[in-house]
Amino acid sequence: CCWIEALFERHAEIDGTGIRIASQGGRVVLTGTVRSWRERDLAERVAWSAPGVTEVEDRVTVQGDAP
Repeated sequence: CCWIEALFERHAEIDGTGIRIASQGGRVVLTGTVRSWRERDLAERVAWSAPGVTEVEDRVTVQGDAP
């Protein structure tokens, strides 16, 4: 969780304030809202790059997107 937050801070394209991170073991769940699909994809890639991550569940939504 802390690793991923630190990685988000390094990427100016990610507004980490809109993303919540929950982790247990190697499983990470991302929730919240971002501004664009690019930001969502980047957040997921960053989560995968954190040490020890074996699974990422991306529940992040894009602002203005219809469900």
